[in-house]
Amino acid sequence: MLIAIVGLLVAAAAAALTGFAAHFAHRAMPAQLRHDFREGSSMATGIVGTLFAVSIGLVVVAAWNQVNTAHQTAASEASNLTDVFWYSRSLPEPQRHALQTLATDYATTVIREEWPLMAEQQTLSQRAWRDVEQLRAYFQTIQPDTAGASARYGQAMGRVQAVLDARRARAQMAGSGVPPLLWAALAGCGLIVLLPAIACGSPVRKVHLTVAGVVGGLVGLVLFLVYQLDFPFSGGIAIAPDAFEQALSRFTSIRALGTG
Repeated sequence: MLIAIVGLLVAAAAAALTGFAAHFAHRAMPAQLRHDFREGSSMATGIVGTLFAVSIGLVVVAAWNQVNTAHQTAASEASNLTDVFWYSRSLPEPQRHALQTLATDYATTVIREEWPLMAEQQTLSQRAWRDVEQLRAYFQTIQPDTAGASARYGQAMGRVQAVLDARRARAQMAGSGVPPLLWAALAGCGLIVLLPAIACGSPVRKVHLTVAGVVGGLVGLVLFLVYQLDFPFSGGIAIAPDAFEQALSRFTSIRALGTG
């Protein structure tokens, strides 16, 4: 709800600024000059407007796909971590407790420290890296002594590797946004789209200002949407650590089951 309100405010501010610029242009530019400018720039404006619309559409689709992929990656990471916790039930004490503690510490660090860090700085926590590396290193101390234990150990090691792979993918997505050059291109195309609405409006002042305000508001709104989708773990449309919170809840349930 808050992001929708902010988006409307941004659109309203863009519409007001464009309307003010159109009001100034309507007073400063003679009607014939506006007419000549409109006739001479119609083709170029149409091409740039189409390019802007297509570019915005492609960027929004790509950004939204990255948000969905990031959500699936985080869910996969938490799910595999839960499977590692399940494996701990087959271990004797004190190995069971040590592995459960490592998994719990990692999930807790991801939620409390890493997620805010991704939102603010688009980077991952070094402490969480140490936690997951300790989790992986601990498996090197486990020595299965039966065929069944070896099979379970191999499956659990695969889950640990899946956690690491998902984490690396999440690290890449946390810092991957719209390139600055593309932002410059979108801003430039948006400005060119606004210029005719500001300078080549209708001879009727109210119509001129209304059209300019609508165009300005739409351009401001779509650029705001791209900005919110820029990084999947920050902004108004950010992924929450729900998967890891659910994992911690599952840890509690699994621990209550005792040994397997």
